[in-house]
Amino acid sequence: MVIDHISASEDLGMTSESGPGVTGARSAEQGFTLIELMISVLLLAVLLGIGIPSFRSLVADQRLRAVSTDLRLALNMTRSEAVKRNRSVVLAPGADGWDGGWTIANPDPNDPDILNYAQREGVTIAGPASVAFNSFGRTNGTPEFEIGVNAVSGATMCLQMQLDGRAVASKGNCP
Repeated sequence: MVIDHISASEDLGMTSESGPGVTGARSAEQGFTLIELMISVLLLAVLLGIGIPSFRSLVADQRLRAVSTDLRLALNMTRSEAVKRNRSVVLAPGADGWDGGWTIANPDPNDPDILNYAQREGVTIAGPASVAFNSFGRTNGTPEFEIGVNAVSGATMCLQMQLDGRAVASKGNCP
């Protein structure tokens, strides 16, 4: 009985030959063809064309949320300061209107303002002349702030004060 020893590489059809005359798989030095490169660039362009508009919308939504949160925090801080000091405290727009920022004015004229906030560019805010909280943390009426993003038309948010002093935000224009 003769046993033939066959190596694993020979059994799988692999050879140990190598060199410049060997054909088969492409060598690593060949690179990409021009057609492969053009198809890759075309696919990248299509993916970017689909992704960029949705990215702009995402950025606009995040700006709206950030400004709405900042303004809501300023309203809450104004209300808190009015209750803490047991006197009326006012949240007023900056020199350029609400678009330029806002200030929580200190009721004591000898002390500096409680908060000065500079607004981000590209965001518009339409709101009342000022918002005053009394010593009980309540305000007269229900002031509304309409926040919009210049870069994307139609992206707006409404921030409305409730009678109990809470601020509620909703997407879209104010009613």
